[in-house]
Amino acid sequence: MRPNRGPLMPMVIDRRRFLQLLGAGGAAVLVGACGSDEPAATTAAATTSGTAAPATTAAPVAIDFWLPGGSDPFCQGFVEVGEAFSASGSGVTLNDVLCGVGVDEDFNERLMANLAAGTPPDAVIIWSPPVVMASLGALEPLDGLMAASTYSQVENWPEGVLASCRWDGQIFGLPATASSYAIFYNEELLESKGISSAREDFPKTWDDLKAMSAEFVEWDGDTLVSAGFIPPYDGIESAIWSATNGGVLYDADQQRSTLDSDQNIEMLDYALQWLNEQYKGDWVALQASGNYTGGGYVDGSGRPPAFQGGHHAALVNGFWFASDIYGSEFSGWERWNVAQFPVGPSGTSTASGFWPNWCAIPKGAPNPEAAFKWLDYLVVEGMRTWFGKVPDIPTNRLAPDDLFPQAVADQRDDEFATEITQFFTAQLEVAAPMWTSPVQDFMHDRLYEAIDAVLLKTATPKEALTAAQEATQAELDSLLAG
Repeated sequence: MRPNRGPLMPMVIDRRRFLQLLGAGGAAVLVGACGSDEPAATTAAATTSGTAAPATTAAPVAIDFWLPGGSDPFCQGFVEVGEAFSASGSGVTLNDVLCGVGVDEDFNERLMANLAAGTPPDAVIIWSPPVVMASLGALEPLDGLMAASTYSQVENWPEGVLASCRWDGQIFGLPATASSYAIFYNEELLESKGISSAREDFPKTWDDLKAMSAEFVEWDGDTLVSAGFIPPYDGIESAIWSATNGGVLYDADQQRSTLDSDQNIEMLDYALQWLNEQYKGDWVALQASGNYTGGGYVDGSGRPPAFQGGHHAALVNGFWFASDIYGSEFSGWERWNVAQFPVGPSGTSTASGFWPNWCAIPKGAPNPEAAFKWLDYLVVEGMRTWFGKVPDIPTNRLAPDDLFPQAVADQRDDEFATEITQFFTAQLEVAAPMWTSPVQDFMHDRLYEAIDAVLLKTATPKEALTAAQEATQAELDSLLAG
């Protein structure tokens, strides 16, 4: 499950609040599992070392499984998979699945309270990066369990995606699903300008994409009435654009932020020049003209997206948009396709990105071996049910490879829907490192501030990224210092 693209972020952890709860220790409020008023189990906590192999369970073990929330079909899917797993002869069964904690309570807050009280659930799905939680001592390492598993060995995961689970030389999560990113484009608009709509002919460099974009930009005075491609402006997607220009936002090996690298300054400067050349250098006028920056969704003002309206040639979004695209009415066209990201002036190859659902075992979980059996089953055997409820791409290479979103097949056909799914799955193999910083949410906030400053012309790209770098590195140094 993932939120709609836009200003929403994965649920992030308030580090100070977490440390406060840990400091409270046994005085923290006990929070019952599965929404019950009963106190959580007080079984002595068993920990999993980074090298231990899972033990054979002699008697049936019942485990608690929590996830942050989601739609009713999404939540019900885990009940169905859990029932199949419980009947599979593994010796492990699932208690009632806790899916979200209601509007008046925060999932992370509840999880942290149980961690502090020594009563964590056995397994969780998290929308906060494992590296963030692991850096706070909130998760069990999984290396030994993965090595002895049926499906979850390291080689069965795309490295760029698995990197989001690595911290201090160990792995603390499984990237169960990870919908990748691509550029969606209107085939019929391209053909109206005599431009090939074939995916293999889509622009391969930033310069070529900018040139193609110019073909569709049209202003009526100070009002934009047609757009090509809007220059990169999203803090999360910046990891992709940085990678296609030979850069990174965070160096995990050196544990250092690199926001103000030459490649990243060039990336943001390129976006600014694009804005100046095609959109009158006026970000405010661009946004006031229509819904060109809502990612293909109705925006906060209720304006329909320009992309489905036929006034926007191409935009960036994730695999989920292949289904969500039909949430808004198409006007005068129907054929869309997707392409890889082009390469920047300092780059050498394409890249993609991803929005994940991570599975993890909380620190001190009472039944880590049994919990991992469930997670190992879920990431492969459970994926057909998961995808049927919410079409998120299975990340494990052993998961079913014949899945496709029915909503796309209903609008186009099975062949197109299958090919699109295979395309997005392949993009996971070229995924840029994302979600790898222990101060990920702080870094994204500084990136958004830097991008806003550049697009609104209150700072140069170098000034904005230098400020973001200094603040982010200071926050990172503080965390690493303990």
